[in-house]
Amino acid sequence: MLRTWSLRRRVLLASGVALVIALAAGVVGFRMALDRILTITTAAAAKAQADQLSAVVAAGEYSAAAAVRALPSQGSLIQLIDASGTVMATSDPSVTAPGTTLRPAVGQTVTTAVPRIGEEIEPFVMVVEGIRDSDGQTYALLVAVPQDTQIRTVDVSTLLLAGLSTVLALAVLLLIDRILHSALRPVSRIRQQVAAISSAGSTDRVTVPPTDDEVAALAVTMNEMLDRLSRADATTRRFVSDASHELRSPLATIRTTLETSTSREDADLLTGETLRLERLVDDLLTLARADDHGLRLRRDPIDLDDIVDSEARRLRTLGADLVRGDLVGARVRGDGHRIGQILRNLTDNALRHTTGGIRLVMERREGAAVIHVDNEGEPVAAEQREAVFERFARLDDARDRGAGGSGLGLAIARTLAEAHGGRLAAGESPDGWCRFSLTLPVPDDPELFSVGSGDAAHDDR
Repeated sequence: MLRTWSLRRRVLLASGVALVIALAAGVVGFRMALDRILTITTAAAAKAQADQLSAVVAAGEYSAAAAVRALPSQGSLIQLIDASGTVMATSDPSVTAPGTTLRPAVGQTVTTAVPRIGEEIEPFVMVVEGIRDSDGQTYALLVAVPQDTQIRTVDVSTLLLAGLSTVLALAVLLLIDRILHSALRPVSRIRQQVAAISSAGSTDRVTVPPTDDEVAALAVTMNEMLDRLSRADATTRRFVSDASHELRSPLATIRTTLETSTSREDADLLTGETLRLERLVDDLLTLARADDHGLRLRRDPIDLDDIVDSEARRLRTLGADLVRGDLVGARVRGDGHRIGQILRNLTDNALRHTTGGIRLVMERREGAAVIHVDNEGEPVAAEQREAVFERFARLDDARDRGAGGSGLGLAIARTLAEAHGGRLAAGESPDGWCRFSLTLPVPDDPELFSVGSGDAAHDDR
């Protein structure tokens, strides 16, 4: 049930319970301390009275019995009891029975509390002192002070303190409630502002409180989240728009061709457009799976130099006679098909943009293997080296869809590289060529590393 309560109610409940326990413990402690103090004070007064009577008797001013009768009792019950237990004198004639059986030695004092004396049904603090009169007779002198006044004092004080504690508890809870209301008001405002934002692309943001506390941090985090959602929404909208545009062109060509002609040339055109559409759909599916964490990769030992060599041979079959490959042996764990797809996307991009040769270079670094795909074209500008990996991204000099691809190849290549724990970056080779570098981690496993072929690079022309 408590889990369904609001934070405000739970804090108030916890604070109330803590206050009640603390104040109850304080009231009980106060009562015990006050009762103890009054008992000690009463016992001290009774002993002082007993000492006074003892001193009078010892000085011979009065006999023991005469002193009990003559001196004022001050509200106390005083009895003189001999060794046989007979009450020789008392300050209250109505109490004839001895109030105690204690017989302390002369000069010794015993202090105790009793619930009643004779017919007096009330608690007493009793002091019994052994005395000797001038005739050498020993007695037990009892001075008993009633505690009814003390009990009333303790009860009244406890009730007053309990009442004040209750008022204090209510005041503290009211203060806590006001503080909670004030502290949670910005949170409620943030919730209302977020609820009022109807779309991820909205430019509205929540108000950040001027306080440097957790609520302000929450508002900043909410604004950062809204910024991310806005960017994601813009990316999604752009993706859908660009995808629709890309799909519309081949579909329109196919429809027009089917409606107007059945010649061989048109059939070839139709086949080319269909293949282009198929590749585009495959690319879109790959990216969709990667976005939805549904891209499954194998983790097999892979010879990277074999994949690079195979790609170099493929390029030569396409008429790229200037392909050069500088290979070193390296093995990684990964999906051979997907790594081959990364390399193919990079080399297809190089084919489209080279003005001369293409170069495939491998190098081995500590804990990693690097494949450079260079083309003798203009390097990607430094300010565009991240933008080039965005989906459907084309630089200004590559907007021609007939010569260019779908704009997804580099985005897919980076996605697959990162899925393998690697990275893909655009840059420039030492001799000024356009370069794309794929870095893949090499496991620290001797069985996965080609030692024999790894130390000697070779040039495959």
